[in-house]
Amino acid sequence: MDEFNVSDRAHKIAEGLFPHQVEGVTFLLGRRRAILADDMGLGKTRQAIVAISEMEPEGPYLVICPASVKHNWAREIEAVRPDVDVATVGPNDPPDVDWAGWVIVNYDILKKHLDRLVMYDWKGMVFDEAHYLKNHTSQRSKYCRQIVGAANDPIVYALTGTPLTNRPRDLFPLLQLANHPMGRSFLSFAKRYCDAYQNGYGWVTDGASNLEDLTLQIRGVMLRRNKNEVLDLPPKLRTYLDVEVPKKTVKKETEKAFELLMQGRMAQRQGREGIAGRAGSDRGRLVAILSTLRRKLAVAKTKTTIEFIQNALDQGEKVLVFSCFDEPLQKIHEHFEDASVLLTGATPAGKRQALVDRFQEDKAVRVFTANIQAGGVGLNLTAARQVVFNDLDWVPANHYQAEDRAYRIGQTGAVQVSYMVAQGTIDGFVQTVLDTKAALVDSVIEGRALYLSTTRIQ
Repeated sequence: MDEFNVSDRAHKIAEGLFPHQVEGVTFLLGRRRAILADDMGLGKTRQAIVAISEMEPEGPYLVICPASVKHNWAREIEAVRPDVDVATVGPNDPPDVDWAGWVIVNYDILKKHLDRLVMYDWKGMVFDEAHYLKNHTSQRSKYCRQIVGAANDPIVYALTGTPLTNRPRDLFPLLQLANHPMGRSFLSFAKRYCDAYQNGYGWVTDGASNLEDLTLQIRGVMLRRNKNEVLDLPPKLRTYLDVEVPKKTVKKETEKAFELLMQGRMAQRQGREGIAGRAGSDRGRLVAILSTLRRKLAVAKTKTTIEFIQNALDQGEKVLVFSCFDEPLQKIHEHFEDASVLLTGATPAGKRQALVDRFQEDKAVRVFTANIQAGGVGLNLTAARQVVFNDLDWVPANHYQAEDRAYRIGQTGAVQVSYMVAQGTIDGFVQTVLDTKAALVDSVIEGRALYLSTTRIQ
């Protein structure tokens, strides 16, 4: 199908969509396998539904997504295709295999329903928040590839606002789903783009190399737009706020963590094999110490976070509050009582949308308190213009996803994002890690590596 006809079809079927969404539908109509990596909040769900329904008017269709967004997918499908049946799996079983509508299932229960899911003649599949598959050796990734492999040339769309969460190897499972030549051999991919090397125990693939080439290679199969390019949104402002915590709060854990980190740096000077030798004995202890350290810091910062939230409420704002740990969230929720709602990993999937609706529509509900993993993806929380992070996650993509619950289509005011950082603690190290990882993501996904390479040549 030539490019003009695809574009013409996209405009005819995309009534009511934003111009960038029409462009996205055009991109999807031109290929049966694709990665739609638009920035969070640009409407990837709607684009995928429109395109897949046009390319394959008769189902069945499968959506695999996080539990938190299953009900949002059902709403979007019904808005685009009110004439088609939608079945949501969990706690209900999948419908009969002669089903012709949409089936929505979350990643966490794939194993339970795998035998049934491979029996359908799927015409189209969507993997939402596809960065959940970043480890190509995980059971979750294997189940998804098994479902795709059992179908007869289905349309496959991988949707994610963060295709590269930490390092280039995160892209490999998405390239597998897209049937890209680079997705055929992980070792070949790792040698080329992950600076892979052998350390005596196996291949180490957590590096990055040849980023300019990687940026070029993924362009044909992946479409990426960010908000600044396609939307006239108000600005998003990010601020790091210094927080004081009692010096004795995490003194012991901090000293031990820095001791292990310094040992690791000394091993690094001895060469890569030195790192491997220390990794087996020290890495587990370091991770455990850092986890305890971060949790204690998160709890210690809660008082300051509550004061900050109260100040925002006094100015008439609604506030989103995120933490990596449930204990500080519970304290914040209990402080604000009925003026807040709480969403954690323990919140049943069927109740999550109701919490979102209360926050969006009820003027008395002013604070949305959520675990960064459970509440940081797929939710529309544009009633808030204040986003607060009580503590820091290791992965920048998790922060970006959570920030953009408020900063998305429908937002009419400037969004203020505030990070609570305890000075003189491990927070400073975590912030440095975040900045380093964010720079790598920008290099590959936003094309900065290609741009910088071109600049150097000129």
